[in-house]
Amino acid sequence: RIGPRFPIASGSLVVAVGFAGLALLAYAGIHSFWWGVFPLMALMGFGMALVVSPLSTAVMTAVEDKDTGAASGINNAVSRIGGLIAVAAMGPLAAWVYAAVLNSGAASGIPGFGEPAPAGLAPDLDAARLAASDAAFAAVALATALLCLLSAIVAWTTVSGERLPWSRVSETPQS
Repeated sequence: RIGPRFPIASGSLVVAVGFAGLALLAYAGIHSFWWGVFPLMALMGFGMALVVSPLSTAVMTAVEDKDTGAASGINNAVSRIGGLIAVAAMGPLAAWVYAAVLNSGAASGIPGFGEPAPAGLAPDLDAARLAASDAAFAAVALATALLCLLSAIVAWTTVSGERLPWSRVSETPQS
């Protein structure tokens, strides 16, 4: 009835807010799972629930009936390739931010990005490692939030459907 525009754009915006919240948590050094990460992950799950079904519907209705199988396959392939590219791009971003934060502090003896901390690491070095890890995670979460915001804008401007689901005036018969 309202088309896929509103749910796709609003769902992408909700996911962007969730990722921005994760970036703020990491930037602030808050590591509480139940009071920080879990609510934001639940919010992102809600946003993705808003996006996925209307996106599939938009893809399937954009082609003729005889081409829905191919459209479904292309949609699935593009989704998987997009996920692979995102993972491949975010790893180097995180490693670069981690190294940049540690180089600014000129700390030596700290393990590289993704390496486990050795037993007996001095508390000040462990704190620097944790701060660099938080900065790397915040950068990845912020980049992802910006990409989600961009996808919301693209969906709002290019996908067909009603702009707002409540803008339609209900037609009630007058007696």
